[in-house]
Amino acid sequence: MPILRTISLGLALLLSTLNPAQATSTDTEFETAYAQLKAGKALNFRALEDHILYLYLEYEYLTNNLSSTSTKTMLRFIDTYADSPLSDNLRTQLVKRYNKEKQWDETFLQFSGTPSSIKARCLHLEARIQLGDVGKALFEAKALWMSGRDRPSECDGLFAKLTQYKQLAPSDYWQRIGLAIDRGATSLAKSLSRKLSRSDQQLTKVWISARSRPEKALRSARLKKDSAHAQDVVAYALKRIARKNTDSARAKFNKASRKYDFDIAKKSEISRYIAIRDALDHKPSALMSLTAVPVEHQNMQAKEWIVRMALRQGNWNAALNAINSMPADKQDSTTWKYWKARCLEAANKPADAKRLYQSITDSASFYGFLAADQLNQPYKMLGHRHPALQQIVEALSDKKGIQRALALLSLNMKSKGRAEWFHSLDAANTNQMLAASKLAQAKGFHFTSILTLSKAKAWNQIELRFPMAYESTVRFEANQQGVSPALIYGVIRRESAFDPNIVSSAKAQGLMQLIPPTAKQVTRGLGLKPLSRKQIFEPETNIKLGTAYLNTLLKRFEQNYALATASYNAGPHRMPRWAPDYNMEAARWVESIPYNETRNYVQAVLAYMTIYEYKLNGNNEPNVTRLSRRLSPIKPSYAR
Repeated sequence: MPILRTISLGLALLLSTLNPAQATSTDTEFETAYAQLKAGKALNFRALEDHILYLYLEYEYLTNNLSSTSTKTMLRFIDTYADSPLSDNLRTQLVKRYNKEKQWDETFLQFSGTPSSIKARCLHLEARIQLGDVGKALFEAKALWMSGRDRPSECDGLFAKLTQYKQLAPSDYWQRIGLAIDRGATSLAKSLSRKLSRSDQQLTKVWISARSRPEKALRSARLKKDSAHAQDVVAYALKRIARKNTDSARAKFNKASRKYDFDIAKKSEISRYIAIRDALDHKPSALMSLTAVPVEHQNMQAKEWIVRMALRQGNWNAALNAINSMPADKQDSTTWKYWKARCLEAANKPADAKRLYQSITDSASFYGFLAADQLNQPYKMLGHRHPALQQIVEALSDKKGIQRALALLSLNMKSKGRAEWFHSLDAANTNQMLAASKLAQAKGFHFTSILTLSKAKAWNQIELRFPMAYESTVRFEANQQGVSPALIYGVIRRESAFDPNIVSSAKAQGLMQLIPPTAKQVTRGLGLKPLSRKQIFEPETNIKLGTAYLNTLLKRFEQNYALATASYNAGPHRMPRWAPDYNMEAARWVESIPYNETRNYVQAVLAYMTIYEYKLNGNNEPNVTRLSRRLSPIKPSYAR
């Protein structure tokens, strides 16, 4: 083991001089103590050592005083709380210390384990190089380095080894610059370019400028000479132009093709991108443009959009050919199995279609329900029940990590609570994950319950995946405003997974994820007084406002659920752009929605609506409205 430094007396003296009678182990006192320690204040916290979350106080103290904390003290914490993610966090700090002090040996490698975080992996690989495992460690290090994302400072020492051992060639820097620019990480791209020649740095600068001013970039003198890197810059600029104007991009591409000797792969890449942008705008010519790209250069996105545009145009043969060209694992999805079956029906192959429909009727999903409708079969997937879990729930309840997670969640320390939760479930089997979900649901932590099932991929666990929280409020507002309670539940389940305090990156708030302008507009429409931010988060108020907004959309679109839910997610102003030129089957329209998020949203909410109608009707499947009956055709007039 590494030579231990002198043990820090700070923590020991503090813990030995505290009077346990100074405080009681209450959540309020824990929260106060934790906040003060987070702020870097010195604090007596020994009186809270019986609190289930005491280790969080000790961890904050240790990390506030890392420079004066002994290795022995850190090892004691790591060993004592090995069942907590805090142990892993402190282990990373200790590995960082070992690396800084060059304290490496085989015991160290065993101690550092197999790290999962990027920080810990970098430190671990750096130590492996020092201990002689150079070849393999450098190979893994280069894979970590080759990313379009910035890496943490803990990786600096490792990446310096890549330079020291001459593992990075100019081509590697160009490759990573390309990854960074594709992600919009222009600062990283600029930093990487400093390792290249002055001429290449200038070319990288043009590449970066093409993000915001692609037309100007194409006129740069740096692009006069035809080279592989110049072609990469030109291709990127053309793609940026295509995002706003595909006709302009295509014209400039034709001009560039006379100047640059693009190979078939590069030509296909540019043509494919422009054609996909046309498909996103539902231009009829997009289908021909996409199918003109050689099959070997059609990526998965291109194949999917060939299918979607073919479906939108009723070209079943083109859709079938595109599905058949997809990789086998992609063809196995419920989406493409359903549409392949529809194509086979159109090709007068009912037996083959029936087999495909049957293969997905067990899936409690949009296409699982539609497949059952095609076969006129009951929704047997709604009858799935989880196994007996009570004994497993009791066993999980006794685990300290689970207890800490529940305590953290009850204090609204959600990220830390979920970290503890999933750390405790790291090696759990399926039934244990189901039991954990049941336990979280029983405690009212529905978001964590649903997330647990997602990690377990337990998609057909209807009872657990679809809680009935706030039922009286949902039923009341549904009755007051004439909106199906199943639809309200479907929106809540998709929008927030029943976390009433959640806020999205777009500032959408609460259970039904209302953005402030919409909340203000609906409040005014209901004749209510202006609401504070806190009031909008209150479940009763949020459900009232969200239901009223749904009602507005349903009226606007003549009770068309597909259009109303698409509008709820993407905004009603986008419907005219997505409108068909003729009455279109709703399922085909939904599949052709250009935004992945909105397409998935509509499919999920309508599937959830089916499930919640089943639950609201007392788990009575015959009384559930068939999904296909809810999918009214999309008329051009609806969306305009």
